[in-house]
Amino acid sequence: MNETIRVEDLTFRVKRSERRKTIGLTVERDASLVAHLPKGADMGQASELIKTKLVWIHQKLAAHKVTRRESVFRRPEFIDGEGFFFLGKHYRLKLIDVDSSGPPTPTVSFDGDRLLFRREQVPAGEKRIAEYYTRAAHPYLNDTVHRWKKIVGVDPARYVQVMELGFRWASCSSDGTLNFHWRIMQLPPQVIDYVAVHELTHLKVPDHSPAFWHEVSRVLPNYQTHRKWLRDKGGEL
Repeated sequence: MNETIRVEDLTFRVKRSERRKTIGLTVERDASLVAHLPKGADMGQASELIKTKLVWIHQKLAAHKVTRRESVFRRPEFIDGEGFFFLGKHYRLKLIDVDSSGPPTPTVSFDGDRLLFRREQVPAGEKRIAEYYTRAAHPYLNDTVHRWKKIVGVDPARYVQVMELGFRWASCSSDGTLNFHWRIMQLPPQVIDYVAVHELTHLKVPDHSPAFWHEVSRVLPNYQTHRKWLRDKGGEL
């Protein structure tokens, strides 16, 4: 039987060796995670070691995935006509000039099918968009999680976290906190629902076993449609 250790959203394949005296962790070339254990080592001890190394592990994964991350998410150009998505709707960028003596003007705003963006903020464009989407994500995702948690049958942390998650849309922590990439606000609402249900289900079933997908299917019978959409179209956003 293949042994695995799951800590938060990370799954380690266990490799035991009679010659090994200490526990070691490696991030493989394919970004898989391996816990190297002495033959009789306790799995709980290995889990505790992993918890102390989480920052190092995520740093290794982030460095390992730079190329993949940039290929997964399209990087927009901040020029007139560039396309942006917000909650699944498509908007065209319109750069606007602001009179410094006039009333305050937000860096990002929407007008019909246009996303208005202050021209002098273009050098910091990606940062400003991330800030706007992050602010919008907090109330939206908290409402989404609150709506689905009773249906899934779990009790997550009171508030979600919104952050840069590299190439992942979301993750869950062992303390019940759900973490979402700020880019999730680009997705259609029904796909966001799927991502939320996916992570909520991980609080009940930590791996991607048949039991996990059975539970997701119980809550969202058409989840495969949203999963396929995310796989096929998510990188175009």
